[in-house]
Amino acid sequence: MPSTNSPNIYVETGGAGETTYLLLHGQGATGNTWHNVRDIIEQEKAGQWVIPDMRGHGRSDWAPSYGLGEHSTDIANLIRDRERIIIIGHSMGGIIGLALATGWFGASIAGVVVIGTIFDWTEDHTAKMHAIGGKPSRWFEARDEAIERYLKVSGLFGIVPPDTPMAAAGIYQEDDKYRLAADNAVATVGGPWMELLVGVLKCPIVLAVGEHDKMVDIKDYLAVDKNAVTIPNVAHNTHVEDPQATWDLVKKLGLGD
Repeated sequence: MPSTNSPNIYVETGGAGETTYLLLHGQGATGNTWHNVRDIIEQEKAGQWVIPDMRGHGRSDWAPSYGLGEHSTDIANLIRDRERIIIIGHSMGGIIGLALATGWFGASIAGVVVIGTIFDWTEDHTAKMHAIGGKPSRWFEARDEAIERYLKVSGLFGIVPPDTPMAAAGIYQEDDKYRLAADNAVATVGGPWMELLVGVLKCPIVLAVGEHDKMVDIKDYLAVDKNAVTIPNVAHNTHVEDPQATWDLVKKLGLGD
């Protein structure tokens, strides 16, 4: 149920070192989608990592609203005491990452990698997302049905096996029924203003899109940044499909990591 106060944000942390990698999931997904990238950070002893479920998603509370500033404040509160933060944000997480990197929320960001975020956002996008956000949650009698629905709406169907923790994190059980863990209203965060955030940043940025992403085209990214990168052989969920290629984007920030 929606929280009347600031929502509790579920977060996983780990690793060691001076650098913190903040990994932000996309709309309707959970922090579990970053676990393969997290494992690379651990294996390479690259630094600390912070992986939240954003408000209205996964194991975090639902909330009355899901504005850019609200998401950004939630996440900034998790990282204020950290000095060297590199963000990797996927889709909606990329927008939150850009907002944090402006410095408007009191967090000091060293660099940000944005993957699969829609920048050519139109009023049609807004209307579609608000229509989705206004629908009530659908309940399922069978757990398998709920998991299948989650994997389809998050673009993970055929990529993530349904019998994995990554798939299970996307659903919620109440008594003997199941629904998606994400509130439908989380779809209302975007707007035509999103690409404007890129021009505000002072830190290094890498924009990347999967070669087969049906939601985002590299041409849209090149219009914003001539150095935008195509990740070969993957679609929208690049961090799940090719975690190593996703992690390698951090090197393109030129921060010496």
